[in-house]
Amino acid sequence: MSTMPQTLSREQQEILLRGLRFVKNAVALEMIDYTPQVDADRKRQYAAIAELEALITGREAPVAAAR
Repeated sequence: MSTMPQTLSREQQEILLRGLRFVKNAVALEMIDYTPQVDADRKRQYAAIAELEALITGREAPVAAAR
């Protein structure tokens, strides 16, 4: 796997973040029957998206609340 450049321009960051928002919405709007496995998969995908957003913005990824 290749690594991202050390610095991205603000415009590059915005493009990537816009794409991640699109992906996050696609995960949320996926039309499938609910099961606990589907819920777990969505949470895993949301966590991966949040991690990527944190890498791009330089902020910490939010920690999922314990249930």
